[in-house]
Amino acid sequence: MFSELYEWAGKIRTIDISKGGTRFCTCSRIVAESSRLFALLQEDNWLRNLEKPTFCEKLAEHYIEFNMIHPFREGNGRVQRLLFEHITLVAGYDLNWSDVSQDEWIKANLDGVRVNYKPMEKIFRRIVRAL
Repeated sequence: MFSELYEWAGKIRTIDISKGGTRFCTCSRIVAESSRLFALLQEDNWLRNLEKPTFCEKLAEHYIEFNMIHPFREGNGRVQRLLFEHITLVAGYDLNWSDVSQDEWIKANLDGVRVNYKPMEKIFRRIVRAL
């Protein structure tokens, strides 16, 4: 996605990173933790066949957990959005990102660092639409 900007684009990072006071997954654990999270998504049937409230709850949990991986040096938010847009579409829903302010999004992600998924769930309940 960013191959014209960075020679390391698309490659798993080899350095530890943080943003503000948030430390993301240590680089030595990225592959193992990503595999674990994808296995959990698969156990949840990729969130298919769920009613909207349950879908939004599970989507929030998975989104936050994947966000904590931050596998790349740059572009994690955009790549993660694309992944979750795909998961959402396959599950029969759509996301209307235009109804989310940057401040609200950042706060929900920071709450998620403290394993409080409710603010993110609240956002998804508002922006998820059935197809």
